[in-house]
Amino acid sequence: MAVTPGNTKLGRLIWCWSLPTLAIVCIGATELCKKLCYAMKGFFRMPSVKDAHYNNYELSLEEEFPQYVSMALSEVFARVVRVHVSGDFYDEAYVRKWLQIVRRRPYIAFYAYTRSWRIPEMLPALKELAKEPNFFMWWSCDRDTGAPPRTKYARRAYLMENDDDVAPYKVDLVFRDKSTTVMKYDPKGNQVCPYDNGVTRTTCSQCKLCFERNPLPRKKAMQVLSLIHI
Repeated sequence: MAVTPGNTKLGRLIWCWSLPTLAIVCIGATELCKKLCYAMKGFFRMPSVKDAHYNNYELSLEEEFPQYVSMALSEVFARVVRVHVSGDFYDEAYVRKWLQIVRRRPYIAFYAYTRSWRIPEMLPALKELAKEPNFFMWWSCDRDTGAPPRTKYARRAYLMENDDDVAPYKVDLVFRDKSTTVMKYDPKGNQVCPYDNGVTRTTCSQCKLCFERNPLPRKKAMQVLSLIHI
């Protein structure tokens, strides 16, 4: 499988790299993460997809992995890459291989959501990767993770199981497991992913919030209220 074109959510601009959703890969997963994981459902359960993701994992163990992926991205003229539609950063050596790739291809925007920040020995390498100017790092979190570390090089993306599942700490963006109701902002004024808000028709390629440096919108009314309470 190697690098693949974007799916219906990602759109045409974005290329993907994925790994299997195994315990040895998703090392920072919480019980809620495992319960809601989209990469354990539907298309991802097809034998051909599972085999391809496992082949990617084996390839990622190779010393030549950075060269291979760098070449593959150049061959498809990639400009934006979603790292891990499924899977995650599973050890420090693997993170540092991605660091090589990102530095080899400075004209490509890379972005990823990771719960591996929860593993203390992983955090220094992840922060180093996040500092690269063409890498957009998101600390994935949910009600079971606790608050991710604050750093100007990474933002927080919170997964809501339902409309009442509001982050108890500051986050930058909200994803929803179900989009049966309309919610553009959570009760604290944080923007809900436009694809997940229940009304906006878009793709990640059109939205671009997750791989641009622009500040994320917040609901103005909530900002006013927060100023009143200071």
